[in-house]
Amino acid sequence: MRADIFVDKKSIHFKLDKDVHLALRAKLFRYNITMQELFDEFARLVATDASKAQSIVESIVNKRIKSTLANGTLRKKRIYNRKEVFNEMDTEALYNMINEPEDK
Repeated sequence: MRADIFVDKKSIHFKLDKDVHLALRAKLFRYNITMQELFDEFARLVATDASKAQSIVESIVNKRIKSTLANGTLRKKRIYNRKEVFNEMDTEALYNMINEPEDK
């Protein structure tokens, strides 16, 4: 039997660029906040659809789409009935980018 199913917290692992990691640690040290507290709060905001976090998520999607378009390759997300289908968030973000004013 898996022992982790009884634990209230889940462990995650990801990598940050070294310079970002150092700058983040320094900033959080000034506020006496741990990285655990920061990422836990941000994850809660994303999970509860808080508008602050949602705008950051949408910004990340827009950056990814712009980068993909600049590279000239669109990545398909999944295949459904032999058709390549884009993620719903990607299509909505792409639509919004097409319709946003150029002076932005």
